Amino acid sequence: MKKLISFILILSLAYGLSAQKADSISFEIPDVEHIEEGIGGNLNFANIGDQYFVGFRFTPDISLGKLGFGLNIPLLVNIQTGQLRIDEFQDGVGALRIIRYVRWGIKKRDPFYIRFGELSDARIGFGGLLTDYNNTISYEKRKLGIEFDLVVKKKFGLEMLYSDIDPHSFNLLAVRPYYKPFGATGIPIVKTFEIGATYITDHDKTVLTQTDSTVYRNNYFLDKGINSFGADMGFYIFTLKWLRWSVYTQFGYMPKVASDTLQSYINASNDNLVKNYTNGMGWSVGTDFKFNFLGNLLKINYRAERFQHTAYYLPHFYSFAYELNKDARIWQMVNTPAESGMYFKLGASVLDKIIFKTNIIFPETIDADHPAEMYVGLDLSNISDKMTFYTSMYKNNIRNFGDVLHFDENTLFDTRLGWLLYEVPVIKLQFTAGFDFKWTYAFLENKDFTATRYFSPFFDINIPLNRDKKNQKNEE
Repeated sequence: MKKLISFILILSLAYGLSAQKADSISFEIPDVEHIEEGIGGNLNFANIGDQYFVGFRFTPDISLGKLGFGLNIPLLVNIQTGQLRIDEFQDGVGALRIIRYVRWGIKKRDPFYIRFGELSDARIGFGGLLTDYNNTISYEKRKLGIEFDLVVKKKFGLEMLYSDIDPHSFNLLAVRPYYKPFGATGIPIVKTFEIGATYITDHDKTVLTQTDSTVYRNNYFLDKGINSFGADMGFYIFTLKWLRWSVYTQFGYMPKVASDTLQSYINASNDNLVKNYTNGMGWSVGTDFKFNFLGNLLKINYRAERFQHTAYYLPHFYSFAYELNKDARIWQMVNTPAESGMYFKLGASVLDKIIFKTNIIFPETIDADHPAEMYVGLDLSNISDKMTFYTSMYKNNIRNFGDVLHFDENTLFDTRLGWLLYEVPVIKLQFTAGFDFKWTYAFLENKDFTATRYFSPFFDINIPLNRDKKNQKNEE
């Protein structure tokens, strides 16, 4: 027993010294999308649906202190016709899609954070209305959104997200002012108390057009827009160097969607639940647990939430599933009875080399009338300096286990596997071969805008910019 106590004391002392040395250790777990910081691109062959292309993508990704940016500049030629594929430069924001992102700062760590470009895993407040949100469902029809978080004098804050700067439409806008009444006091626990109010609206009338006779949109139910309101509050129980643990509660209200098109569908239904469609509301309580053990040996991010709601309300309504098909999401809400359920989100990192993330939201009974939605991702790229491997999947409308394995219009999937073939000494120019496989939305000839496979073997050429920094960090 004495040996055990001695071992625990020694371990605690060692960890205490490690924590004192590592004030900058982050609790956040990186996204499951290993992007090597550097200047480069790739030669590739692409199979999009039934079409075949060859070409080049210039994909630099650079970080300079708080500033970071990435580009995605394609040049693909159709093998059969010899024509340049210009779909990525048409509709929406057009040629601006060459910008993948530009950011300043780190959200919830710096007093000012802003990101312009593709948005992923976005959240407003504690996430009751908007969480796990991606503004882009198509690799080619990428959207450019904006999100920022500003804190003034440690007390007054403002979060904002706008999903798409396409000037032809008023897209999803989320605004949350929040207040930390004791934020400037320095009193533990009390200073972290936060209360906020959220307003979200979407009047998306974006139309994607391939030819004069081919029109795609999934937002007919937004002919008069949609509005949502929320309130939340929470605080941290612990804010230690190795543990951050918060609790929160939130409330959401979804007014009836005033759509003439939606009303015509309701009138045609024989379901009493649908015919009585009106306002809905929901509430939840949850906890968010972030833990690291011996620096980066093990990091755990865990969030659990218990929710209840009336009919005509969906918790976390504005998630990736909303962007997949806005009309389908609204119709799902119209068909939703009063329900309770759970939301779980788990992230784990081992030595910053094995990264796993998942989240799932589900009612107490999962079936055709009560579907679940989930995300799962795995990144093993840091296990070896030569290998790149990550995979991720978003899935909505899960009614049984078989739905998880079936790729359809409710699925987004992305896998990348690569191997470093050679690195030129001194300049460290790298040559990597591999393949990308995506299940994404794209325009196909004579098939409109649809979910399809996007398979692309590649030969990557890159000059990494962050390897020395990573090695130095690991040595420390």
